[in-house]
Amino acid sequence: MSATPADLDSAARPDAPAGARRPAEVLLTLVRREFWEHRALWLAPLVITGLLALCALIGRVHIDLDESPDVSNDAQRVAVLTVIQWVLAMPLYVVVAFVVAFYLLDCLYAERKDRSILFWKSLPVSDGLTVGAKMLVALVVVPLGVFALALVAGLLFSAILGLRVALGTLPPLFTWNTWEWLRTEVLMLLLTVLAVLWYAPLAAYLLVVSGWVRRAPILLATLPLVLAPILEWVAFGSSHLLNFINYRINGIWWVLGVHRTHIITKHAVYPVGNALGVLDFGGALRSIDLWLGLAVAAALVYAAIRIRAYRDDT
Repeated sequence: MSATPADLDSAARPDAPAGARRPAEVLLTLVRREFWEHRALWLAPLVITGLLALCALIGRVHIDLDESPDVSNDAQRVAVLTVIQWVLAMPLYVVVAFVVAFYLLDCLYAERKDRSILFWKSLPVSDGLTVGAKMLVALVVVPLGVFALALVAGLLFSAILGLRVALGTLPPLFTWNTWEWLRTEVLMLLLTVLAVLWYAPLAAYLLVVSGWVRRAPILLATLPLVLAPILEWVAFGSSHLLNFINYRINGIWWVLGVHRTHIITKHAVYPVGNALGVLDFGGALRSIDLWLGLAVAAALVYAAIRIRAYRDDT
């Protein structure tokens, strides 16, 4: 049966019932719901950005640039600009990684704990869309939002430091170079995308735990990862599980070859964008472990959907 123009108009109206809305509109509403209910997802990175801006305003900054036969001081000041971009982004990414982990452990557990799941299940919204919205927030919206916020924070920090240099309260620390700034941003975007793909199975595992356990999701999510390697070592004297866990946490950086990059050496500072020519992005994308991890993540997300469909603790 084909849809009539009246049906299409009804689906396009913002006040149309949930059952008449397009899946994309419902998904957008569910994503907004996650940010309404879990304010730390956007509050934490904003607080960190504010603290970084405060450090730029009142902090003391001193960088010694050695005379190097290979790199001039002007080139090193350009490199310092890119190092500032990199260093400012790291606190944002680290904090948001912890925030997203706690969010994934809480999002399905909390709605069962406060019985709000009964209300959400009364709406014509599928469990697949609901769980998909949570994974979309954790693996797409928040990482890309943090990347954009880190970009803005870097520009703000550089502008404040530049103003302090112009006022004479700081010595010249860096030299602006648009090309190197762009190369650093491209590098951080590529690393963000690869990190999301690599850690997707871990995110899906946390989501399954959130939907399954009745209490203490943080404890029950971390306990197997700690006890299983210990029991293996006691029983068999081997450490295969520990090596596997270590590989799933750090393996993407080994595959990329991060150890081959030398940005800050004893006598010189080099642009962070130079890592684009050193890191093995092609090898990382061709890694079978990356794609097997994504397949496991898809299976775990499906399991989370089925768990939510049949488990409401009522």
